[in-house]
Amino acid sequence: MFGLGPLEIVVIGALAVMLYGKKLPEVGRSVGQSIAELRKQWATISRDLDVSAHLEGRDVRPARPAKRFEDDVVGAGSLSAPRFDPPADPPTA
Repeated sequence: MFGLGPLEIVVIGALAVMLYGKKLPEVGRSVGQSIAELRKQWATISRDLDVSAHLEGRDVRPARPAKRFEDDVVGAGSLSAPRFDPPADPPTA
């Protein structure tokens, strides 16, 4: 495990207990969730960047289709920006 021996693991565990005490289960849970999310994102990135699959002709599709912003907006095709009327030229004296 990362080249750590049993003594190093015990020292790290003792430091964790001294630093976090009763909140150690919460900290461990949040670290585990962060690592799981990082692995998911890494898998997505590596799948998206898998150029060799496209060169070899393999079919690599994302686990879920990409969601576009227009899908979230009701009637996205009818949206337009407000019209901008430039200010009138000031009268010259």
